[in-house]
Amino acid sequence: MRLILLRHGKALERSEWDGADADRPLTKDGADQITRVCKALRDLIRADALWSSPWARARSTAELASSVWKLPLREVEWLAGEAMAADERIALLPTDADVVLVGHEPDLGLLAGALLGGTALQLKKAGVAILDGKPAPGEMRLIGLLTPKIVLELAQ
Repeated sequence: MRLILLRHGKALERSEWDGADADRPLTKDGADQITRVCKALRDLIRADALWSSPWARARSTAELASSVWKLPLREVEWLAGEAMAADERIALLPTDADVVLVGHEPDLGLLAGALLGGTALQLKKAGVAILDGKPAPGEMRLIGLLTPKIVLELAQ
């Protein structure tokens, strides 16, 4: 099984947004970058499902990814913010499908670290981590930790 952890694209800065953090949207540049990254990944990575945080910037990222990958989108609360500990999240992962998880830092990095049996990874905005193996603590291996720039260069 593969997990593709995709951090949301560039969003408005907190200082530029008066509303709730969960409602902070992607910028136009962030949406454009995510679309390009997802198109590049589509040719490199197969996925069966796409799950997303319900927060606006992740949801918008996931909608763009869903349209590129032609995958149904499932919104899951436990990908939002610091909803629960990494071990609790691991218990909710599928075991029989390759899934794109769209979410936030530090949560995606902490989840990856727990699955890899090491320290947390750091994903840049629109960055991706690709993990392979059994979705259990310490049972997955890292295939790649890619910045958006690297993804786009690989696709050329």
